[in-house]
Amino acid sequence: MKELLRDQRLATARHLRTLDLDAWSRPSLCTGWRTREVLAHLVTPFEVSMPRMAVSMLRHRGPAGAMDVWARTLGRRAPGDLIDVLEANADSTFHPPGLPLEAPLTDVLVHTLDIRWAVEPPAVDHVDPAHVLPALEFLTTPRAVGVFLTRGRLDGIRLEADDVDFTWGEGETVRGPALALAAGACGRTPAYDLLDGEGLTRWR
Repeated sequence: MKELLRDQRLATARHLRTLDLDAWSRPSLCTGWRTREVLAHLVTPFEVSMPRMAVSMLRHRGPAGAMDVWARTLGRRAPGDLIDVLEANADSTFHPPGLPLEAPLTDVLVHTLDIRWAVEPPAVDHVDPAHVLPALEFLTTPRAVGVFLTRGRLDGIRLEADDVDFTWGEGETVRGPALALAAGACGRTPAYDLLDGEGLTRWR
């Protein structure tokens, strides 16, 4: 897992270094966040100590508000500096209390799509499907609910990956590439163009 997480962080950093100046101010798929805020979110665990984050959570009524504030605060910094932070911490095994290491892996995978898919057609060929498997397995556990998934998101849904050995659940099928399944489960609508099955109606 540590190696997968490191590889995905470094791959994201390489992609981010190819962006032009205008790209940093473009809206991402995360409502209210531009590319720079998404990157800032990915490096927040390395720049904000747990005590400071705890204070922010109290002040801003929970983790969502605190993370938003820090993404906007850190997002004011030069993108190159933030990419340096991501690369320097590629080997970090930090994960939020109560969540496994698969959580930051999922964070990197999905938020990278928030940047890429905001400006280009949805595609999944930049990620080895096997690297997505731990994220999919995590997303189908109760611990992902309220963090990555809205409650009930996977109720009555059967997930079937067509590029890696993964099936889960019972009900209406959503079928397609592993990365698109993960993104679709997290509510990223461009993923629907890469998926099929009767369960897509429920997701839409």
